Amino acid sequence: MRSINMFMGILFILSGILMIFNEGITFLSVAFVLGILFMLAGLAEVKSFKSYRGNAENTTWILVDGITTFILGFMIIMNKLASDASVPLVLGLWVLITGIRNLVRIFDNNRVKDIYYYGHAIIGAAGLVVGLYTYFNADLFMFTTGIQVGLCLLVQGANAFMVASTIIVVKPDFLKSKQELLVQAQADAQKAAEAAKEAIIKAKEAEQMVKVVENTPEVELDPSLAPMPGTEEVINQSSR
Repeated sequence: MRSINMFMGILFILSGILMIFNEGITFLSVAFVLGILFMLAGLAEVKSFKSYRGNAENTTWILVDGITTFILGFMIIMNKLASDASVPLVLGLWVLITGIRNLVRIFDNNRVKDIYYYGHAIIGAAGLVVGLYTYFNADLFMFTTGIQVGLCLLVQGANAFMVASTIIVVKPDFLKSKQELLVQAQADAQKAAEAAKEAIIKAKEAEQMVKVVENTPEVELDPSLAPMPGTEEVINQSSR
């Protein structure tokens, strides 16, 4: 699935370049092909979203992006984006949301400045700029619909390729070398050790809670036996 998603990203990039350098081309003339491409890319993303590197929130966003891409492709095929004025705005919003998601991801995971961090930062910034620009095209440059669509496809293709590169490729054990098996075993051992430490901490907290409960009077534990507000002083005087 990693290769398929990368291939879809490359197709988006090539489609974007084609639209940019053939500005006279109309969206309707390529709408059916782009719609099929969007739907296939969305299906590939949904199919493999659990294999992406990252936490559950990141993979959820990828699932949402895949579903959105599929729906967008379906709308294009069903001729729901027939107006040249509406196409850049819809695709711009699509790219804008993707750019914001990439920027949020790097802000949440800024401890490790690796290639994925900078890749998501660049693509996030590009998505933000291109997505916002589609709403101000009439005030700046006045690009044709084809160029605007091409820019959106170019950025989204780069994003799809980047995200696909984060897919974790899992080999069957019988295809792994001794070194790969050793690395996997060490990683599993580290995870087990971390889980054991966390379990020990929770066990100690539970033991402390047991002691607290045992040493706490029942009146303080049971709200039904606790004195009504304002009657504490009367109860203390009667107990004397």
